[in-house]
Amino acid sequence: MIARERSTFDRLTSPLSDSIVLFGAGHLGKYIATGLAKAGIRIRAFADNNPKMWGRDVRGFPVLKPEDAVQEWGADSSFVVTIYHGSAVRKQLRGLGCKVVVPFVPLCWKYGEIFIPESGLDYPHSIRDNEESIRDCFHLFADEASRREFVEQLRFRYWLDSDSMTPSKLPKQTYFLVPARKDEVFADCGALDGDSIRAFIEHSGGQFERVIGFEPDPHSNKLLSNYLASLPEPMRSHATAFPYAVGSRNEWVEFNVTSSAASKMTTGGSAKVECRKLDDVPWPETPTYIKMDIEGAEPEALAGGSQLLASKLPVLAVCVYHRSQHLWEIPSYIHSISDDYDIFLRRYAEDCWELVCYAVPRKRVHTDGLLH
Repeated sequence: MIARERSTFDRLTSPLSDSIVLFGAGHLGKYIATGLAKAGIRIRAFADNNPKMWGRDVRGFPVLKPEDAVQEWGADSSFVVTIYHGSAVRKQLRGLGCKVVVPFVPLCWKYGEIFIPESGLDYPHSIRDNEESIRDCFHLFADEASRREFVEQLRFRYWLDSDSMTPSKLPKQTYFLVPARKDEVFADCGALDGDSIRAFIEHSGGQFERVIGFEPDPHSNKLLSNYLASLPEPMRSHATAFPYAVGSRNEWVEFNVTSSAASKMTTGGSAKVECRKLDDVPWPETPTYIKMDIEGAEPEALAGGSQLLASKLPVLAVCVYHRSQHLWEIPSYIHSISDDYDIFLRRYAEDCWELVCYAVPRKRVHTDGLLH
């Protein structure tokens, strides 16, 4: 199995394994290019569908129009798609006559010492190493759709099997499995510029008790605060922005400030921000619905809110795609906090991305039902 992990990229790209073009010059493409440079691998170029990127240099490499990139490199280079939702691009490149087109995952396996686990992926053998925990988690899910998604996720992480996966849910439904109540207090951990709060307001029809955003990135927090201040009354008076990261302890932590969704707590970060336990937040009102998308820090945030969760049982919508083991560790940990939750799993993008674990108080499942 370990041999397969290390050889999959070369098997898929041979004899062009050493000549690489990255399709996608965004955050993921930059991350992959930087990691390859650490391994002593220089890419040929970037390709991108965004006309604003054409002609620019990213990480010291030119960004080309797809047609131009294929014309120049399509016959003697491997095109690695560095886009999370890359099936359409892979089809596009093959249609342009590109000889070798692969997703970025096997490249991460090959250079795992650089990309794992920060890429959100892990080696397939880690699944075998956690077999007992995985089997225990499978039985926690409350419906067949969740159990099916769980198995499909394991199959993807084990074999890169995308073709047998069921279609994802609509992106606009992300984080919202249950209907919103008029007295909902929505806490958004990882609020960015307020995009998920916007979605919640639409989901609730503007009928809610309060929205609370946690965003420690200074630039994003300013955008969040400006957005909340722009809301019409009475919503504006029922909106709060906190500049905190959330974790297992009250402390100042190193934080990588990127002014984007990629900002996160990390050793050697570019700044220090204040981190709070959810148990110790000065809540203006007790949350009834908590969303977490915090770039891998979700287990620590749950631990720091265990008393709140056990006593108040808010609905939880927790991302489980930032680390492979979160797929089984987070549902199991939530269940250990309270067995009064029903646990569900839903995906809102291709493969393993935008995967959300929901914990819904059992009484609320019975009274409010599920949306999808």
